[in-house]
Amino acid sequence: MNRIHRAGLVLAVRMRGRGDRGQTAAEYMGIVVIVAIIIVAIATSGLGATIAGNITTKITEIFGAG
Repeated sequence: MNRIHRAGLVLAVRMRGRGDRGQTAAEYMGIVVIVAIIIVAIATSGLGATIAGNITTKITEIFGAG
């Protein structure tokens, strides 16, 4: 591989990475927002108490009541 070709490949790799710098931060923010919406929906609908009750029941069934 000659020197000019190698320099072109290095430049192409560097240029490709520049467009993705802020993308991961935006993706993480989107995930955080979706999780927050789900948590608020569960907390305000009363579903949280139902889930907690079912989990408590299953733990009691597994480990016994005593």
